[in-house]
Formats: sequence, C-alpha cells, structure tokens
Amino acid sequence: MAISYNPVAPGADGLLWVARPAMALMAAAALLVALCGGSANLSLFYLARQDLWLLAAAILSLLFCIRRLGSAGHLPAMPRHRALLLGAGLALAAYAGHYLILSGYDLSRDEQMANFDAAIFARGELVAPLAGIWRDHADALNTMFMYPTGQSAAWVSAYLPLNAVLRALFALAGDAALTGPAMTGLGALALWGCARRIWPDHREAPTVAVLLYLGSGQVLFNGMTAYAMPAHLALNLCWLWFFLRRTIWADVAALSVGFVAVGLHQPIMHPMFAAPILFLLVLERDWRRAAFYLVGYAAIGAFWAWWPGFIWTLVEASPLAPRADGVDFWTRLLLAIEKSDTLRFANMGANLLRFAAWQHLLLLPLLLLGLRAVRRDRLAAALAGGIGLTLAVMAVILPYQGHGFGYRYLHGLIGNAILLAVFGWVALGERLAPWRPLLMRSTIAGLLVLLPIQAWMAHGFYAPFAKASARIDASNADYVVVGGSDAPFAADLVINPPFLERRPIRLLREEIDPALIGSLCTSSVRVGVVDAKVLGPIAAYFDVPASAGTTAPRVLAGEWRRAGCSVSAVREAP
Repeated sequence: MAISYNPVAPGADGLLWVARPAMALMAAAALLVALCGGSANLSLFYLARQDLWLLAAAILSLLFCIRRLGSAGHLPAMPRHRALLLGAGLALAAYAGHYLILSGYDLSRDEQMANFDAAIFARGELVAPLAGIWRDHADALNTMFMYPTGQSAAWVSAYLPLNAVLRALFALAGDAALTGPAMTGLGALALWGCARRIWPDHREAPTVAVLLYLGSGQVLFNGMTAYAMPAHLALNLCWLWFFLRRTIWADVAALSVGFVAVGLHQPIMHPMFAAPILFLLVLERDWRRAAFYLVGYAAIGAFWAWWPGFIWTLVEASPLAPRADGVDFWTRLLLAIEKSDTLRFANMGANLLRFAAWQHLLLLPLLLLGLRAVRRDRLAAALAGGIGLTLAVMAVILPYQGHGFGYRYLHGLIGNAILLAVFGWVALGERLAPWRPLLMRSTIAGLLVLLPIQAWMAHGFYAPFAKASARIDASNADYVVVGGSDAPFAADLVINPPFLERRPIRLLREEIDPALIGSLCTSSVRVGVVDAKVLGPIAAYFDVPASAGTTAPRVLAGEWRRAGCSVSAVREAP
C-alpha cells in the first residue's frame, strides 16, 4: 500500500494520510499470518491474537480523531515539575498494573531470573550455594538461562547482574516491583531533558516528546514487569541527556551511566544505542571527548567480559572442569548465530509490527516525517542509526524475542524513535495548526481505547500462569512436579527461590531420574503432581489441549510411591 504524505494541508482531508501507515501495517500483518499461520511460534501467535486487533483499533481511532479537525494554538508548555509529575503518574500506573493487570506474577524466565538474582544479592551474596543431592540434580530445579556446569556448587542466572542489583535495592527499600515503574518514570524526565537540550527555543518539543512517551503501551506495560528493558530505556535517555551537555563532568556521568547500562542484562544493548552517537565526535573532530569515551568503554567492556568467567568459577563445583560453551559472551554469540531460524524474516516482521502496535497513535506518522531530518542533522542520523544497527544485529543473532509487550529489543531505542518524531514535529513549523489538536485527541484516544485493550490482553496472558502458580503454592506438598510439555511454557512454572527455603520445591518432570526420587523420598515426604485442569487455562489460551493427564505423569507418580513418598494431585481450587 503506497503511503502519500500531505502534512501541509489542514483539516481531515489533509491529514487522512496519518492513518495509512497503520493500514499498511495491518495489511502486512494479515499477510504474514496468512502465509505463516498464527501458531507457528509465539511471535506469530501474538501477531494474530493481539497485534492485528490493536492495529485495527489504531486505524479506527485515528480516523475518528481526524474527523472535524480544526486548528488550535500552541500546546501547553512542559516545565520540569510537570514532566516530573507526569512521569510519577506513569510510574504509579505501572506499579498498580503489576499487581492488578499482571497479577503480581513474573511469567517469563527473564523476569524470573531478575528477581531470582535480586534475592541472592539482597543477602549480600553473588551466588546461592547448592548442597547435597541438588549438586548433581540442579537441572530438575530448572536451570534454564543459568550458567552451564558439570556439577553445580551454586547457581545464579547467566545474565549480567545490575538489573537484579537495582531490584535488590528496591526490595530492601520496600518492594522490588517498584524498579520497573521507577525506571519508567525516570525515562519520562530524561526524555524531557533531552528534548529541552536539543530544541532549547522550541516550547512544544518537550511536550510532544512526553506525550508520545505517555501514550506508549510498550513503555507502560514493560514498566510493570521485571524485564531489564525499562532500565535500558531510562539509562539510555539519561546517558544522552548528559552527553548533550558537553562538559567534562557530564561526560563522566554519562560514562558512569554507560557502565550500569552495559551491565544490566546483555552487554550489547547499550553499545548499539551509544555507538552511532559517539561517532558524531569523530565527525566533529572532537578528539579529546572521543578518546575519553573510547578508553572508558574499553574498560567497561573488559570488565563485563571478565564477569561471566569469574562467576562461573563460583558456580562450578570442580576447579578442573572445562568451561562449557555459553559461559562467556563470545561463545554465546557464536551459538546464537549458528542457530538456524527458518522463520527469521517472519519473526523480524512480526517484531516490527508488534512494536508499532504498542506505541502512541501518532508516533509512526511523525517518525516518518522525522526521518527526513536524517540527511541534514547529524544527531537525527545517529538516533536513526541506533535503531537500524539494533535491528540489523538482532535479525542476525536473535530474531525471535519470545515474551514481551511490543518489541523488547527495541525498547531501549524508544527514546530515539520519539526524538525522531519530534524532529518531524519541529520541521512542520507554521503548518502545525491541525496537528496540535490531533496530538491531543490521539493521546486521549490511546489512553481511553488502546491502553484498556492492551491491559485486557496482558491480563489474559498472565492470569492463567499466575493462577496455576498459586495452586502449586497452596498444595501443602514438599515437592511439586510439573511437566514442561504438559502445556505451552509450563516449564516456566518451575521457578524456585535461590536458597530453596520455600515449599513446595518445584521440579521439572523431564529432568527427574530414579536417583533423585530415591534420595528425596521418605514416608513423610509429600509430592504433588499437577493436574491437567490446573494447566487447562494455559493450554486454552494457546488453543491447544493440556496433556498433564496423560501417561507420563501417572508413571512418574507410581515411581514416587514405590520409593516411599505420598503422592497427590495438585488440582484446581473448588
């Protein structure tokens, strides 16, 4: 579908084109679902189940907003206190949403690992020790995304630690769930600061930037989670805010923020944002600042490259054990590149469509206008370069994102997209009259129409897992067995506290062997086996039958009984 621009003419006819990008994306989404199916993987499932409908709602909302569109005076100014207040309101909404919408539950392994590590760090430890039988049977506890070992002396996730450190600090202050909301609120203030710095004489630029941020479902709903992405976005914007100040102390602050940003989660995310912006120093021949950042990031990179090997020596029981592939980032990268993905391009297409579906209604039209600034403004080119670099790298190493709201691997670059959109807004100049009421209308429409739909979708996905997890916790068993194949992503229900102090301990059925059963079973040990009805709502969400009532669970239950344990089913609440 061709997209014709007419940003000049006022009224509904002149701005009808703003709905056409969403129309084109919806057509692309429908075609992708038709070609690949809506159940080929989670990305395409999301596309068919959520994003197609969100794009349709976006089109209808935009067409409604354009009706009888007049003109208006300048947008209200955005002083610092107002940006702070709006950021605080967004943080409060994200915190409430964690409990009211996401059921206070960590669904994905990324979320679970962040809080797993946070619990370790809150005790002042770097790893959690494993003793006794668990040294040889740690896999039964579910070690997905943890350091590979021959024999486990301890365990901790294989992610870099600073997202978990932030969560540990908030946990000590009251609640780890405050971390994402706080980062989301900080991101709003930092974005405001960037807009003020880039357009010091344009009173509307900070207002437009903050409104586009507030209207992003991806910003809000990821802020409800334990993902590292809200911190990536906030720290990238803080880094840019400092970088644009062009003072030695601001550069020191930016480099300090960069150290934290690289160590949040995966080391490549922040450098892909920062590298195109730092290249501006070379173009400007500012060799002093360029050398400062080069030396600083070399030290940062060396430290975080050393970290995984150091932690591996703490979790591996045998000092003579060879280091497995996947411990260090280089072998992880090679393994990711070597992994075949037959749906690589379909996944990336679904990722981009999902990104667009979870943003402010006007972000894409204004972004398209803002891309015109790339040819004449180096900062605009650098912001666009960060987005392009991230997309190119992720298309090669990890085109499948798995869980998440919007496209998580672009989350740290949402600030780039918004600032490019503001470039488009500023470029309109005297032709902004009809855009001002359109921005206000589309912001309100997003808050009243799109965000409630997204909240309903988010709750519908998280609630079945949260309820199943609650039933496991209420089972009064010492151990509960869950089969990873019993329902989609059922293995993610097997999450245990790092020090194994809470009962029941959850076990992954596929990793249980007779030696483990014999070691755990006595006449007083109670074992729960998850009933098919507990997993039924999860399976129903994905339109597949739950298989927990098949032969494998019953056979394993017989083995536990013969070893001396009492076995019962973990059932739905009456």
